Amino acid sequence: MSYSEDLKLFTAAHTYENMTVDGSKFRYVLSGKKGGKILVLLNGGMNTLEMWMGYVDSLAADYQVLLFDYPQELRTNQELVKGMHAFFEKIGITQPIFIGASDGGMVAQIYTQKYHGEVGGLILISTGGMDAATLKSLKKKYFFAPLMLFYMKHCNYEKLKPKLIRAGMGHIRNESKEQAAYAQDMYETIFKDYKKEKDVHISGLLADLMNQTPVAEPDFKELEGKILLILPNQDFFSGKMQKDLIQLMHNPEIKYVSGGHLSTILQADEYVQAIREFLQKSI
Repeated sequence: MSYSEDLKLFTAAHTYENMTVDGSKFRYVLSGKKGGKILVLLNGGMNTLEMWMGYVDSLAADYQVLLFDYPQELRTNQELVKGMHAFFEKIGITQPIFIGASDGGMVAQIYTQKYHGEVGGLILISTGGMDAATLKSLKKKYFFAPLMLFYMKHCNYEKLKPKLIRAGMGHIRNESKEQAAYAQDMYETIFKDYKKEKDVHISGLLADLMNQTPVAEPDFKELEGKILLILPNQDFFSGKMQKDLIQLMHNPEIKYVSGGHLSTILQADEYVQAIREFLQKSI
């Protein structure tokens, strides 16, 4: 089945809701077992909640599952986590267990640093740490980010889309032909209606990651035994970055998987199984 076909089934089976909190508009899907522990899934760099389609129904059998897009009104990561906190309070969420992929994993770390004692667990997928060494490395790698952001704001975005799709497909590693075709359809489907304003927003959040106060090991002490890291062996984040992430956490459980940065979506069943096993025995 293709991404576009999965998307049609997902949108037909799940209720989308909208809520404005302190002027920020949250588009979200909340499903699952009421009264159960709450899993909050944090988006990667496309900022589309539908990236988690392959996770929801399996996890919702035993947990509440919240998906949401980052509101465009929240322009920095500090604004984002503050807005998330207010949103959670509004819908009655306490002690969220974050499942964060890529940049979403970094947002989860910022939230944990800011709201000590208010996080129920961390499951970080295909991500790096918000430690000083990783941030320094990312600053060097993306020193041109402000220029790219300026270009994105003023370019013909429709002409830029094919280049962005090719860049996304550059994350394919040893995935099968079927998986690569799924990824191609995913990018084409998403970018068909993707707006420049949304891309500028999420790109601004990504660039702002480098401006954050680095996290440190004490920020995660209270979550010892409640942290799972799922790390692909050919990820965008280097082996050095993965090791630095591991050192930040307190006795994390580590699951190594084959594949690249897109395996979060392309191998969702394997990831869901690892998450369920971890939740059942650790949280």
